Amino acid sequence: MATRATRWATVIAVTAMTASGCSLLNGGGADTSAPAAGHAKINVGIIATVDDAPVKLAQAKGYFTQEGLDANVKVYPSVTQTMPALQSGEIDVTLMNYVSFFQAEAAKTIDAKVVSDAYQGTPDSLVLLAKPDSGIRTPKDLAGKKVSVHSKGNIVELLLKAVLQDNGVDPNSVTYLEVKFPQIPAALANGQIDAGGDLEPYITQGEQQFGVQPTFKIVTGATDNIPLSGYVASNKFIGAHPDVVAAFQRAMVKAQKAAADRSAIGSVLPDLTGVDKQTTSLLKLGVFPTSVDATRLQRVVTLMKTYGYLQQSMDASGLVVPTPNS
Repeated sequence: MATRATRWATVIAVTAMTASGCSLLNGGGADTSAPAAGHAKINVGIIATVDDAPVKLAQAKGYFTQEGLDANVKVYPSVTQTMPALQSGEIDVTLMNYVSFFQAEAAKTIDAKVVSDAYQGTPDSLVLLAKPDSGIRTPKDLAGKKVSVHSKGNIVELLLKAVLQDNGVDPNSVTYLEVKFPQIPAALANGQIDAGGDLEPYITQGEQQFGVQPTFKIVTGATDNIPLSGYVASNKFIGAHPDVVAAFQRAMVKAQKAAADRSAIGSVLPDLTGVDKQTTSLLKLGVFPTSVDATRLQRVVTLMKTYGYLQQSMDASGLVVPTPNS
């Protein structure tokens, strides 16, 4: 059986003759055909959120195939499933929110680097939802309340605690419960929680189906445009298959650029998240960065250190694989 390296060498020879390059976004049609024999296989783990929509876009538009990759994409419920899958080698690359990633690195439960940025928050794309009659209007109103986070210790929890502390509210006065993003609107409606940090498409779905509404902003001021998530690969995989990693990065640059087109990103969201096609035009989306910027990621590290998520600071530049030139 051919090794990854052998398959990749074959791809290089073929693509050198076809000279496909990185020109798709500058003209020419997308290659949506099945991967050719000899393409390097890569297993990608994603979550059913807007963050990961560019991966599905890369599949639909043939960006992985153009870069010589046979990408097998598997959707997981949350990072609690993707991280073990990455560690075991079940997947080669996966989405992780940056708080979980830096915590895992600090605890030495993962040995990996960020290979591609995924999603950047804005005030309207990551919000705190509540029922209109909840009485929750300011951070002080959360004291004594039950508030959901997608998973304990993730970036939503960090942002909530930062906003509370910055507004003179003890972050420990709130009870944090794990509720996955898609279930938050229903959990609000049935009284399981009083408020919940959520993102699209579940913000808009919650407004339409349950009448829940955004409250005060949790991505604002010092946390505005905060990096939320990125794609990480184990150092073992990066060291063994640098060409495959570089090909994945190039494919994702194309996909992240394409995601800026609302109609393009809207074409893959129904299948990924279950949102209906008509609703995609109403979604309040964040930003899909096209390169990994260690300085931006250092902002997350600084917040984590400030609010007790890290005991010691970390140098984000040592945990990033630079984005290759196209």
